[in-house]
Amino acid sequence: MSIFCLLLVGCSGGNSKTPINEAHNPNQLIYASESEYENLNPILEETNLDALIFRGLFRFDENNEPKPDIAESYTRSNNGLTYTIKLKKGITFHDGKPLTADDAAFTINAILDDHNASFLKADFNEIKSVENKSDEELIITLKEPFTPLLDKLTVPILPKHAFEGQDMRTAPFNQKPIGAGPYKFEKWDKGNSLTLKAYDHFFGTAPSIETVIFKFIPDSNVRALQLQSGEVDIALLDPVQAEKLKELDNLQIYDIPTADYRAILYNLKKDLWKDVNVRKAFNYAINRSQLVSGLLKGYGKEAYSPLQVNEFHNENIEKYEYNPKKAEQLLDVAGWKKEEDGFRYKNGEKLAFTITSPVSDTVRVNMANYAAEEFKKIGADVSVDALDWSVISIEDSDAFMIGWGSPYDADHHTYILFHADQSSLTSTGYNFGSYSNAKVDKLLEQGRTITDSTKRKAIYQDFQQQLANDPAYNFMAYVNAIYGLNKNITGISERTLGHHGSGFLWNVEEWKWNDR
Repeated sequence: MSIFCLLLVGCSGGNSKTPINEAHNPNQLIYASESEYENLNPILEETNLDALIFRGLFRFDENNEPKPDIAESYTRSNNGLTYTIKLKKGITFHDGKPLTADDAAFTINAILDDHNASFLKADFNEIKSVENKSDEELIITLKEPFTPLLDKLTVPILPKHAFEGQDMRTAPFNQKPIGAGPYKFEKWDKGNSLTLKAYDHFFGTAPSIETVIFKFIPDSNVRALQLQSGEVDIALLDPVQAEKLKELDNLQIYDIPTADYRAILYNLKKDLWKDVNVRKAFNYAINRSQLVSGLLKGYGKEAYSPLQVNEFHNENIEKYEYNPKKAEQLLDVAGWKKEEDGFRYKNGEKLAFTITSPVSDTVRVNMANYAAEEFKKIGADVSVDALDWSVISIEDSDAFMIGWGSPYDADHHTYILFHADQSSLTSTGYNFGSYSNAKVDKLLEQGRTITDSTKRKAIYQDFQQQLANDPAYNFMAYVNAIYGLNKNITGISERTLGHHGSGFLWNVEEWKWNDR
């Protein structure tokens, strides 16, 4: 019997449709958070609190298109190098102080400041200058046209006054943030929960639910149990949990498509992966169809590109359909010969490596174990190391079970992942495997600066072709975001979500309890 069944009421013959405790506070929402955060500064760490506490000049709508939010309107010069943004009047931060163009300029300049080591810097490198012409007018000047700028300007605006005389990386703000969103910071009980309260002077839709509590529950089985019992109102579920909980009368299951893929990252600093034939061989060794139907219970689809959910998706690239015979042929070509023990050797060295995966993510661990078994069939001795995030160093692993993907502009989660200058060893980027391909770099650079949509599509389709020819990852599957919610919560607006189900809370101020 699985651990999950041991934890869940009803797996051993009880009434699985009867929740333990259906009572709830109509003025609060309790979210089962998979992890706790180091800090709440949105330019230093991305959290699922950002949409609640903060607002940006622009905001993604239900179609994941950037629309004016704090911005009232904008104009762009004919040469595409100057953006003039007019801000709405009367918007205040949670401490009551006005939000002005000076705060917007401060936020962008803080991201560009190397001292702050913001993970967002690569998104703003094309900015030459930013200044406030008045309290309501911001001028952004670019080095060259930068097509995804409006996407980037969804970044939360920080209050300049909160950082005066402070080092941003150690400022008290990072533990007690001040934003302009629908909810304001109330308290942080480290190790247990974080509480937000509705902001009475929010410029947008007034929140219906007064209090939102993020309860930190790293164990996925405990999250599922507390969702069933009514101790929490919302939780991200894995496919096995979803199948068991979907019969409960007190819950509603949301099965939402995402741009969130799982893949094995090849660490190109390791000699094994320098031979492209080896990487291709392992790509052919994964039965993605079986993985989706089995491990994911159908909650997902096969993956072969980082832009499958994007308008510039290239359907015609090599998809690495399951072909173990071809995988073995490629390993033979690479000089890895199979011996009597069933494993492959080259120059006396055994074909062996470890896939590292975060232990808190059961789906990723299961995928890593599945891949390891598949790889043994072609002569590789592969082990899985499931570790806590606190001891994981992706840059030092042989291979890593990665989770990425974005439903926004094609530049998002491509440049920072695959451009050579985004190696995490030399920048704040996310190129953890030190992937380097001059053709890919050039295409990613062009994709940022070309404004013509037809030309951009050709560039990103070529990028996908180059990435398939010279794989950085072994793309395995896109995973749906499966959320379990108390059935009495209404107002959820679904849209294609990002990595790890991010974006589900994007309109939480519109949520309400329908039984009160």
